[in-house]
Amino acid sequence: MVNPRRRWTSRKSGQTMIFLITILIILTFIALFNFDLHKIIYVKSLSQNAGDGAALAAARWQATTLNLVGDLNIMQAVALTQGATGEAAAIAEMEARLCYVGPMVGFIAAEQSAKNNGVFNNSRFTSNVLAHAQTVLTDYRALGADGKMLFPEPYPNAWVEYADMIAAVGEEGVAAGPDNARYYEDYTGGHLLLELDFYDAIAAEDWCWFLGHAMDALLNYTDYRWWPPLPDQIPTPQPMNSEYFGLGLRKTEHIMDRRALDAMAGLETERGLTGTVDAATVDSVTSTWYCYDATWTSWDAISPTGPDPFPTTGRIIPKYDYAGADSAIRVLTEATRYTPGSSNSVITWTAAAKPFGYLNQSERPDSYDLVLPAFRDIRLIPVDASSAPEAGSFDLDWRDHIEKHLPDYMKAGPGALHPDSCWYCLQLVTWENLVFRQTGIDWLAKNSGDCNKGGPGPGGGGGGGRRRGH
Repeated sequence: MVNPRRRWTSRKSGQTMIFLITILIILTFIALFNFDLHKIIYVKSLSQNAGDGAALAAARWQATTLNLVGDLNIMQAVALTQGATGEAAAIAEMEARLCYVGPMVGFIAAEQSAKNNGVFNNSRFTSNVLAHAQTVLTDYRALGADGKMLFPEPYPNAWVEYADMIAAVGEEGVAAGPDNARYYEDYTGGHLLLELDFYDAIAAEDWCWFLGHAMDALLNYTDYRWWPPLPDQIPTPQPMNSEYFGLGLRKTEHIMDRRALDAMAGLETERGLTGTVDAATVDSVTSTWYCYDATWTSWDAISPTGPDPFPTTGRIIPKYDYAGADSAIRVLTEATRYTPGSSNSVITWTAAAKPFGYLNQSERPDSYDLVLPAFRDIRLIPVDASSAPEAGSFDLDWRDHIEKHLPDYMKAGPGALHPDSCWYCLQLVTWENLVFRQTGIDWLAKNSGDCNKGGPGPGGGGGGGRRRGH
């Protein structure tokens, strides 16, 4: 006969074992979650250091190149004063090369900085850069009906040399994407389908955004044939700035502001240059000078006033109040997660930096239009205050959408989209639904007054203001 006490003890022992196993499983999950959390924080820290370092490295080379162009402008003035027009022409060609070589060295420096901070090559970034090198080599040199290149070369053999520089960066692997790249074949002009906010507003059902930015589309849209044509993709510029970390310069044949010649005298000594500049002689000779282009305006993007005020507590010091050359970087990293049922975490870090300087202690570097050596420091700046486009030029999913999917959609409608693999395509499919658009119209008919106060729509949207990052 079995002892009842032994049976009870055995049953109790089994229950204790189940309890202990349950506790062990819970503790294991907690330990794995804790490990994953610390891994994510660590990888995010690596990403931030890599992105910030890469942006600063690129901006440092922008500052260095701008100062070199300024030095060469002074040297050209000295050469013209002495009647050495041949030397002056050679200096101008050297400046043309610097507009590409300097930023591309900055690209290399940015990659090295990112890698030194523990971020590895991104295969998609690398493929994109290598593909663009091939585009420059073939498309940019293609001849039109007039027998001329699609994009005139800024100096002899420029596109072959430029393509080689881009390919050299790609062959080493790209870890940090230049997020304010400006390709010559990018879309020109605005279009609602090219605004990232439009897709975000659809996804979040942010009807307040439509009230402030696209009410006509919400009310009157019929089908894909309602859209106006996409802007031209191939403008006809006179290229002279690198597409990566461009300096924002232009050429002119005469110095427009004579004060620049007067400022050269003091800068010669400061920069260790020798020679005499005679303003009258220089002004009477036609030559090629490098000046700031239209991007060098007041730094409105960081202004605390205006239609889209930046959330800052004070104004920029006047001598630093200028937009123009800056660098923006995108870094993507992946943190492996070990907690069962969880996927790896993809971390995106964007950063921007800018060269700063002044003339005569108080004047902006572009005060005299002509580029002069004035840049003395670099600083990180908010990405929203940089020249990076809203989505970032190295957000490759976005680039695929606007370059590959949108043209097909404009020709054939929603059937040409790829909603299974493209988040932006999915939003356009949602937009095509009349019931979806009518929901927004009905909500605004009752609640549009809340939008003026920043009240949320049903998807949690606000008053349609611009997103602010870091």
